[in-house]
Amino acid sequence: MKISCFFTMLLLACTIASGQDILLDKTVRAGELTLFQSVSNPNDYYYLSDKPKLAVDPATGKPQFSFLRYVENQKGAGEQATKDEGEGGGIIHCVIEMGVSQAQLAAARQDLLRVNSSGTIKGPAIYSGGTFALISTVNDPQSGFARKVLGLGKAPILDGQKAAVSISLTKLGAKVLWESFQTPTPDMSFSFEMDLKGYKSPRRAIIEANFDQIYQHQSFSAAAITRQGNVMLAGEINIAMEDLYKSGAIKVTTYNPDENMEKAVEDAYSKLTRMMFDPAGAGGAPATPALPGQTQTSMLDRAQALLNQGRKDALEDFLLSEDIERVELAREKAAVTTTEANPTTPPPTGNQPTSIHPPGTGPSQTKGYTAPKEKYGYTRPTPTLPTTAIVAAYSMRTVRQRGVFRIDLNKYTIDNLSLRFDQNVGAINCPDCFKQINLDDPLYKQREVSATVDGYNAEDFQKYINFVSISFRKKHEDGQYTNADLTIDRAKFNQQGNFFPFLYGWKGDNNRLKWREYEYKTVWNFFGGATKESVWAKSDLPTVPLSPPYLRKVIDIEMDQEAVTREGIRSAEVKITYKVEGKDMVKQVRLNPKGGLLTTQIEVLLPVPSINPAPTYDYEITWMLNNGTTKVSPKKSSSNLVIFADQM
Repeated sequence: MKISCFFTMLLLACTIASGQDILLDKTVRAGELTLFQSVSNPNDYYYLSDKPKLAVDPATGKPQFSFLRYVENQKGAGEQATKDEGEGGGIIHCVIEMGVSQAQLAAARQDLLRVNSSGTIKGPAIYSGGTFALISTVNDPQSGFARKVLGLGKAPILDGQKAAVSISLTKLGAKVLWESFQTPTPDMSFSFEMDLKGYKSPRRAIIEANFDQIYQHQSFSAAAITRQGNVMLAGEINIAMEDLYKSGAIKVTTYNPDENMEKAVEDAYSKLTRMMFDPAGAGGAPATPALPGQTQTSMLDRAQALLNQGRKDALEDFLLSEDIERVELAREKAAVTTTEANPTTPPPTGNQPTSIHPPGTGPSQTKGYTAPKEKYGYTRPTPTLPTTAIVAAYSMRTVRQRGVFRIDLNKYTIDNLSLRFDQNVGAINCPDCFKQINLDDPLYKQREVSATVDGYNAEDFQKYINFVSISFRKKHEDGQYTNADLTIDRAKFNQQGNFFPFLYGWKGDNNRLKWREYEYKTVWNFFGGATKESVWAKSDLPTVPLSPPYLRKVIDIEMDQEAVTREGIRSAEVKITYKVEGKDMVKQVRLNPKGGLLTTQIEVLLPVPSINPAPTYDYEITWMLNNGTTKVSPKKSSSNLVIFADQM
């Protein structure tokens, strides 16, 4: 029995190499931290880094935050000889750090022992990706406060990692927010939506999805015909999935009466989303027209629309329950009046409606805001409205699935868990972080341009990338150049948290718009020696996105137990070959059906759509049969991100 358990755990340890060694549905709350249990060792736990805060400059101890209000003097025009006020606005820039303190970690270790006396915290759970938003109520375009206050960015995924975001305010928005920062709780918060990759425990549930019907849904068909803007928000995808579930295009069947159907449906949505979409960087720029003659709204506007609809739905549900309670209260009062007038009237029977309030706990005792008594007659709690919309974005894959997809969840399955948490920016005791300037003295002007690696994280620098270098140059009007070079490798990426600034000043640049322009080029070097160099590109943006020529893609490897039994498969190997700048890269994985783990993943690098719209790879399958023989498939070329290892 011990030998069997040993080999089971050994097999499990080999299989989880392609996924993080945590169970997404086995969590423990210890102190202020959430812990995920290990798949391979039930006494090992990994903590969730969900405590965002403003980063602190280690040299000065000051928060890495700046709020700049600026004004530019304006001359009067036409009949208006003078102007009382100049034009201006504000810029907020902040660096956010994800981390857990040693005190929180120590308290969690102590608290864990009460749940599991042998439990130990091994380290942090690593996010697979995510987005964060800077949220404020001054982002209403109709109020005239902000041009683009809802700032979105890629979130830090490692404990101690940093990310930066900037927002631009109108003059009125800068005034209001400036006063808000004089209070202990400024009107600005971080909102994080993170993805965590791990395993789900086996459950007796089966997912069936008819992809031919799914792609006919209005939302997905509209996204598919966009020329470049085939990006959907996670909230939009979930709404479409719910419609398809109600219509029967997606079916979820459970065989355990204690099975949580809602969780099984969530698993189905997550699995299908990963098969149809790739994660995409969130941004505010509008995409190309979705349909001829039409324009596509920006991601920020679509996120705001989801927020508005969510708040509207929540308020309508609240008002509906309010009406029901008011009717029940009137019925209770009528019953009391009838009983007092006719004491012989028998009490209500069990078939008659009963009050929603237990005896002695009438509506008037409910805590909350004081509603007008002439309208409601009692106190009710305030409605809880959503504070932000889902900002995680996904890009539809060019290769479509076909037919009916069926998966049995009665095995450990790799999955993603979406997490949401918020944190107010808090009081900032840093007078130097708040500046007010007049733009009419250009000599002191300087500009910081930050470079960020888009599409990769620290784990990729360990697996795929040797380095990426960026060359920066700025030609000033007086003929001088500002040059800078930077090489980003794994150590520097971890040290600086995907934030690499360049700085240039004012050197005879009388044209203020042209002063913003600069040039840059990149060189990507991948494992195996493959190198890709770009040409010089012009930009005037405050951020340089270092977009790689290759993107990491995840290929799901699946086997069906019925096919394994029918074909007499003892184990199966899948070897994948792909090219990076003409060099062959090979990856191989083995599936062992005896352990009940019939699914795994292989990560590869494939060209971005601008280089190759339908990139392919080669693969071959080898079966080790129960009779001692082997069977090898011919080498096949595919662009699909799902391989069925039980099909030759």
